[in-house]
Amino acid sequence: MSSRIVSATSILLRWWDFALLMASAPRGLPRLLQIKLLKDLAQEAGWRHLVLLGLLSSISSLLDIAGLGLAVTLLLGSGSAAAASLPLAISLSLPASLALLVGLILLRGLMQARVAISRERLRSGFTDRLRHQLLHQVFTASSSQLDRLGRGALLALLMGDINRTTLSLDQAVRLVQALLAMVIYLASVLLIGRSAAWPLLLALLATATAALLQRSDSWGLGRIQSRLNAALQRTVGDSLHGLKAVRAAAAEAWLLERFSKETAQGRWLLKERVRRRAGYNAWRDTLVVAIAGLWMLLQGDALTAKVLTTTLVLAYRAGSSLSNVVQARRLCLGNLPGYEALCQRRQQLRPIPRLEGENTLSDRDLDRLGLAPWTALRWQVMPTASAAVTSLTLKPNRLIAITGPSGCGKTSLLDQLCGLLSEEHSAWELVCNTESWHLSGPAGAVQMHQLIGYAPQHAVLFEASLRDNLLLGGEQSRTVIETWLQRLGLSHLLLREGGLDAPMTLAQDPFSGGEIHRLGLLRAWLRDRPVEVLDEPTAFLDTAAAESVRAVIQERTQGRLVLVSTHDPQLIQQADQVITLNHSKSSPSHPSGSAAIL
Repeated sequence: MSSRIVSATSILLRWWDFALLMASAPRGLPRLLQIKLLKDLAQEAGWRHLVLLGLLSSISSLLDIAGLGLAVTLLLGSGSAAAASLPLAISLSLPASLALLVGLILLRGLMQARVAISRERLRSGFTDRLRHQLLHQVFTASSSQLDRLGRGALLALLMGDINRTTLSLDQAVRLVQALLAMVIYLASVLLIGRSAAWPLLLALLATATAALLQRSDSWGLGRIQSRLNAALQRTVGDSLHGLKAVRAAAAEAWLLERFSKETAQGRWLLKERVRRRAGYNAWRDTLVVAIAGLWMLLQGDALTAKVLTTTLVLAYRAGSSLSNVVQARRLCLGNLPGYEALCQRRQQLRPIPRLEGENTLSDRDLDRLGLAPWTALRWQVMPTASAAVTSLTLKPNRLIAITGPSGCGKTSLLDQLCGLLSEEHSAWELVCNTESWHLSGPAGAVQMHQLIGYAPQHAVLFEASLRDNLLLGGEQSRTVIETWLQRLGLSHLLLREGGLDAPMTLAQDPFSGGEIHRLGLLRAWLRDRPVEVLDEPTAFLDTAAAESVRAVIQERTQGRLVLVSTHDPQLIQQADQVITLNHSKSSPSHPSGSAAIL
């Protein structure tokens, strides 16, 4: 009998391995990719995280088992003549047993709650770490890297796929735990209840067959989920970010139709998952009962009612035990594409290796240059076919204006000077009195961001207070801010309830274009950097507001390096030097493609 059991176990394990290979591995997809992703995910989480997660899962399972065993011991042992024959039985009256049972279950519930809270804190901590790392990569990525990313894809990663990543890791731990529990359960029955070994093995065989017959293709559905998350986030982001444009074009129906198509795909995906899970459960229950029933029929009258009941219970328990392994594996694979998407975006945002000859500043020099007046700033970029200007020298006490038709490259030139475009090919020389410092490459561009006050043509407001929108983490006195707002004709913003610290809700764009533009200029001026670059500073403004901005710009040129792009004739007339660009590489003012302010 023992040799037959060992032989049957060997056959079952081989069948189980084949079933997992066929039922769960997507066609055409190497299993090595799944294994590599799980390995990388485990390494990223760290062994401490995995051990703690496994320990909490084990404690939760033990509490469940202990609760069931406790109930059986107390209820069957209390007031029963057979109490002395039950292991760990407690001879109590039924009311006393019930009272003790309620108290112990309450204690167990409190312990389970504590375990659940600790487990969720562990998972959420890992989730927050992944999100923080991704945002850091986005903030430090070069312009060429960011050009390959979409807003919807990034939002999907932050709001959906990273959650799926942590869920995949959680289910991988559950898979190991469920597999160990199944092995322990199988070994216990084989060693203790050998007469029940065959129906248990047959039930496992039936469950594995059900997994083979009802393939889940969890990986394929998980990849569809990743693409759907990105599409939905893109649509929702477009709807809210461009709400005014949608209404102005009466395009609500178009956007709603787009949203409906994507949500319909989501409903199909959910229905498909439920269908396959229900199909698997139906196959499992049918095959387990059929195989166990066939075995009982073959046994004939040799089976008593007690043996029949025990057989069915063991068979169902065996099927459920293996089902836990199957379901955990499917959930793990179904959510693992979220980590695959995260790895792909990270690859796109991977830090660029330090370029040979790339220059940066020490922290001490960076702090010093942020406060001291500069003598000159020289910038140059590697020449390209589309470059209108490849070098530029700025000096203080002079207003330099760049003008030209729309689309000639004015904004691109300002972005390059500020280290926001073509930073891999840019270099800067900073001159302060008789000393000079050199910056180049992406690392140098990051430091240039800290030394330049740049006001883009299209300012962006955030759903934060007015103070936070202007300072973005910086510090400035309330009096200074209010004085600036009054001078720029924006003092009415202080009349809102809460004033500077009132939260700004932006779904409906409550500010005019001119107000947003002036707030963007003020944000750059409040930084008080030695270099100020302003893109179309008088755009979107009425006559009075434009005149006040021109006056401020004239004042800011005293002791600073100021560069503007503009179509404003009055501002051009006010400039000490004008650089005119056109759609060709060379400009009338500087045929060589360079400009110098001497």
